[in-house]
Amino acid sequence: MHNCFFRGVLVLSSSLIIAVACSEADKVRVEELQQELDELEQKEIPGVPGAEVVIPEDETFFFTFDKEGYGVDAGGSVTIGYSLQEDATVEIEAKDSEGWSFSVNPVNASSGQIVISAPDPASPAEFTVTAATDDGRAAAARLPVLVRDQYSDATRTTFKTMGYRGFKNHMATLENFQKLADAGIGIITVETDEGPFMHQLDLAQQVGMKCVPVVWPAAEAYEHDPENYKGLDEMINKLKDHPATFAYHIYDEPSVTLLPALRFRKERIESLDANHPVYINLLAYASQAGLGVRYYQDYVESYIRDCKLKFFSFDVYPCRPEGDPYYLDGIQSSWWECNEIVADLTKRYGIPWWGFAASCWIDREQHLLAKPTVENLRLQVYCNLSYGAQVIQYFVILQYGGTSFAPIMVDGTWNEEAYGILKDFNTELHRRGWMFDGSSMEKVRHTNDAPAWTTRFTNADLPPEIASLSTNQDALVGFIDNLGNKYITVVNKSLKEKMTLDVIFNDMVYTIARDGIFCEQKPGPASFTVDEGDMLVIKYK
Repeated sequence: MHNCFFRGVLVLSSSLIIAVACSEADKVRVEELQQELDELEQKEIPGVPGAEVVIPEDETFFFTFDKEGYGVDAGGSVTIGYSLQEDATVEIEAKDSEGWSFSVNPVNASSGQIVISAPDPASPAEFTVTAATDDGRAAAARLPVLVRDQYSDATRTTFKTMGYRGFKNHMATLENFQKLADAGIGIITVETDEGPFMHQLDLAQQVGMKCVPVVWPAAEAYEHDPENYKGLDEMINKLKDHPATFAYHIYDEPSVTLLPALRFRKERIESLDANHPVYINLLAYASQAGLGVRYYQDYVESYIRDCKLKFFSFDVYPCRPEGDPYYLDGIQSSWWECNEIVADLTKRYGIPWWGFAASCWIDREQHLLAKPTVENLRLQVYCNLSYGAQVIQYFVILQYGGTSFAPIMVDGTWNEEAYGILKDFNTELHRRGWMFDGSSMEKVRHTNDAPAWTTRFTNADLPPEIASLSTNQDALVGFIDNLGNKYITVVNKSLKEKMTLDVIFNDMVYTIARDGIFCEQKPGPASFTVDEGDMLVIKYK
């Protein structure tokens, strides 16, 4: 070897060798080495798929691990067996590893175990294992360790679900509250203008639920006579220290013209209780005539900016029956525009948003919505979650004029069929809900025929762990971050047909099916079938 060459290891990620001030013989040797390097880069290196391996020129010194990939849960640990072709000193290096613990436990000079333990909750960390021989040669590999579940049972959170329009006071029994809790509802609205209501908060507390009291009747009385604030003040002072209080609902579907009055109402309540947010539910784009402004984006931003909301809520029910003028394969087309605008603005202003799903049949003798099914609940909820929603609200729990097929009928009896649909879906939702609780949406894309106002998915959107992703029909693709854990959601937008999803993985990842089970996916091609309205989740970091 001539002096102009670095004698040591070849790194597979390199693609070019440069010689400086070399003789003709040196140049020939450079070309030979470049050819050797190119050949090495084309070889399938023994060891772990996707690992960055550094191999000496003799190609005899590298790591071999006992498995192709390792999943670790929060609060758990993983043991990784390794072996080398020669005796060497082995060390492990970590990046972004706060709270993690790790060690190398040699069995002999060429083999041993690496033990890695995850904190709870667990954010991703990267681990690189290196080995060095006495004569100065080295090998290195990235350990394919993936945080499978970032929460243990001790720290796992339940995704927040709210039932809109709950019990009448005479229906509020412990048995009924427990039945609603058993259906996966964690929050319920409480009417405050129909007689004594505080017992509803007591019952909710007993079954582990929270309440959103509807306080706008008292707030409206205060606005009509600002000197007479006793009723509102007394109500908030009773509610603010109750453990079941979650937020105060002060209006539903206002126009922009009501913004000054609602801001006044909100500020009065916040002066009495700064610990619980004020809740205003806004209109959707389809109700443009009632917005009070020309553009939906201006409507949304006005309330976020000028009313200084702690979170944003709006209701739209996209699942339509065939023959409806807004029908497009069962989905109201303006839903996508609403979600795009709300997701963008709430992300820009740094506040969460709450989405809705129809848990009743809004008919008004015209059947404006499709009758609730598990499939259309999946579609509504999983698309909202992919757009970053942090609470899912069900409209309605208790039937009232213009609705039917709600979980509770107008006479207070349970509609067991509607209740069963809600319970079955929520059971499914909570098995994966923890990954969305506290998450942030990074971006959303649509495959195939992307609707107006949306962005079409391309493989350039994918992270390095995934080479390609395609669907045989329209799908929504969401990119979600939670504690540094990265997920891709792929939602089948059809309520009529199952969807085929084809993926090529570059590295070990996990898929999470609707039963919450993690399935390890090895590098290479894979194909999945996604049911109507359903979602497949890919966890890649």
